[in-house]
Amino acid sequence: MLALGLAVFVVASEAPANGAKNDAALEASYQRYLTAIRTARNTIQSSPLIRDAADRAQGDSFLKGIVDYSLAAALDLTPDHPLLEALPRPNEREGFNNPDNLYYVARVSDQGSYRITGTRGTSTGFLVQAFSHGLPGYGTAAGATTASVADTDLHPAADGSFSITLSAQRPAKGDWMQLAPGTDNLLVRFSFLDWQQEKRGSIKITRIGGSPSNRAAMTPVVAAAMLDDAAQGIQLQAQFYRDQGVALSSLGANKLIGPRQAQGQQGTNVQQWNLTGNYDLAADQALLVTIKDAPQAKYSGFMAATPFLDTLEFVHHQVSLNHDQVHVDSDGNIRYVLSAQDPGVPNWIDTTGQLHGTIFGRWQEVPGVLGPEYAPTLTVLPLSGVRAALPPDTPTVTRAQRAAQLAQRQRLLQARFTGADPKRSELLRRFTKMQALVGHKIAGQSLFDTGLRG
Repeated sequence: MLALGLAVFVVASEAPANGAKNDAALEASYQRYLTAIRTARNTIQSSPLIRDAADRAQGDSFLKGIVDYSLAAALDLTPDHPLLEALPRPNEREGFNNPDNLYYVARVSDQGSYRITGTRGTSTGFLVQAFSHGLPGYGTAAGATTASVADTDLHPAADGSFSITLSAQRPAKGDWMQLAPGTDNLLVRFSFLDWQQEKRGSIKITRIGGSPSNRAAMTPVVAAAMLDDAAQGIQLQAQFYRDQGVALSSLGANKLIGPRQAQGQQGTNVQQWNLTGNYDLAADQALLVTIKDAPQAKYSGFMAATPFLDTLEFVHHQVSLNHDQVHVDSDGNIRYVLSAQDPGVPNWIDTTGQLHGTIFGRWQEVPGVLGPEYAPTLTVLPLSGVRAALPPDTPTVTRAQRAAQLAQRQRLLQARFTGADPKRSELLRRFTKMQALVGHKIAGQSLFDTGLRG
């Protein structure tokens, strides 16, 4: 047995539930799946960024996230019966998962043609990207953008509904995204700036000329292929994000580089400018990050993550702020304060007790160029010195005000995610059938939790 100390995350190599002998190939895939989890855990826990028990716990939390993510993505390994599923979810939080987004992913074949339909909603941003060489995080070549459709390419109807054809050749009419050779997965982002007022849209995918049903048959052969796909994803993501975290730490403590224009690699938004770096603080220290405001950007945000680029728990903690939520000082700068304790200022980024990790900033749909004047300045100071380092007119946030902010944050995220994944029932059906065929309890069952618990 491999135990990770997580109540809902247990891998048990047990006899088939019905006492019958498993399909030999499926049993071999299941054993490879278990091995992949053990290998991934060793990869994560051997990281030079693991310093103490808290880091080890963060590593196990990250492992749980990539197991859930990889298994959910593998359950969609049916391009003839595709699903656009909400992934990752709040309890996965990998790869700088943005708390302002709803993400949907699908597995497709470059030999097919598809149609994406839905309603636009009122979110600030909307983007569909097609990728090749596997899902983002599945190795250094994975997640290379082959095509994209943004708001400026979309022609929704008066009621907000839209339809996008995905095919090798442009159709006679309608919105189109080219399905270039090698394309094997899709990522859709609905990006929210005003959490209170903006409403989510809806989205689904069907294969043109295929069955209108998304109920894919689950056979031992299909189940084995899915387990092997998940096993590969678990190992590749563990290595990729471990290496990315080590690379960011090599910049030196409390460094942040950028702005850099994204190139559409590893799933990054093709409309985006990035800041990437790290923080490393004592319990009684804070990191002051000062960045020139860029109101010309349609969207901007800043957030903190673990050393594995695993976004800190964002439902119950203010680990991110977007431009609608942030306080801009009268001199045109935004001053973020990262710390484990609440300094009582507007732009606090809660490190949730994680004393070292990674940080990420993004601007999207920016006219022109973000030059060196937007490069951040970082200052480490004692927590007691935060107030003196800020402009005199910086507002004070009381404990009661902060509690109200966090309660509202949780409520608005609950509203955004609840019911956002209508394909969950089909995924659960596939998972239940797979588990019955395997005859073992399969780690990853927690992917069917709501994901809104801390």
